[in-house]
Amino acid sequence: MATQSSEQDLQEQMKALRSDFSELTKTMKKLSEDYVNEGQSRLRQTADQARQQARDTADQAREQARNAAYQAQEGVENHPFSSVAVAFGIGLLIGKILDR
Repeated sequence: MATQSSEQDLQEQMKALRSDFSELTKTMKKLSEDYVNEGQSRLRQTADQARQQARDTADQAREQARNAAYQAQEGVENHPFSSVAVAFGIGLLIGKILDR
């Protein structure tokens, strides 16, 4: 009788252990899914920030290029003869360099 009771206790303990192990597995799966989702969220956020920063930098570069072009055009309009002389001098210099 004691053996049968011990055997039954052992079976109940094994059943409880299986149940605990199943719950532990579910919990670990949920934790790992949450961890992956959090990592993906952080990655998306970082990528969005990098994309926005690249757009901002491109916009700034575009604006600086427009300003430089405007200033160059204004300089040529205000001093046309000087601009032609400078362009001629640069052309001669490049010609001499390439002639070598």
